[in-house]
Amino acid sequence: MIVMGLVIVTGFILVATETIRRLSTSGGVQSPAGTPFAQRIALPSGAQVLSMTAVGDRLVVHVEGPDGLPTAYIVDPRTGALLGTITFPPGTAR
Repeated sequence: MIVMGLVIVTGFILVATETIRRLSTSGGVQSPAGTPFAQRIALPSGAQVLSMTAVGDRLVVHVEGPDGLPTAYIVDPRTGALLGTITFPPGTAR
């Protein structure tokens, strides 16, 4: 019974230590290789960023183009990679 108590206490200490270590070392966004990244995403000339929203593990950047056409840029915040765009052309109402 003493051995089982020691195993439980040791396991609890290991889990708590690892949790604290992970929370304290998450200082900034880094690439999987562990080095900070700098990513440039080209927008059309005259485009304007309206907002940014974190959705799950993605960053959605709402951009208004020079023609007023809204577009959503989907970005991976860990690497800065542009995953895709969604354009919202004017259409008929449903």
